Amino acid sequence: MAGTNHDALSDFIEVVFNRGDTEAADGYFEPSLVDHAPWPDQPATVAGFKAGLAELRSSFPDLRMVLERTVVEGDLVVGHCTMSGTHLGEFMGAAPSGRTFSVEAIDIVRMRDGRIAEHWGVVDEAGIARQLGLSA
Repeated sequence: MAGTNHDALSDFIEVVFNRGDTEAADGYFEPSLVDHAPWPDQPATVAGFKAGLAELRSSFPDLRMVLERTVVEGDLVVGHCTMSGTHLGEFMGAAPSGRTFSVEAIDIVRMRDGRIAEHWGVVDEAGIARQLGLSA
């Protein structure tokens, strides 16, 4: 991992999200991670994060996150991202549609010694559902 908090977040997005290396997540998180926005039906832990991301990647194998901009203040890093993917696996009970989505996400992480200790985040879930034809 690189030396700055911005670089650590950027590396995390590339390795864990874009390459799909969920096992590498252990190296980016503090073992005592507090996730204030855990994946649905997952605990707010490193294991919960890994399970949720693996589930999402099974629905969207080409899941991609682009870090558009960051704001760094002390140990906090705010990332404004674009997330996209193609619906090739079951998602929210819906069969694969082959449709794509592209939405914005905001993540805030508190870093400690170059690792993510806390996470808060929001994703345009309504936008995903709408683009996949799962809602009106």
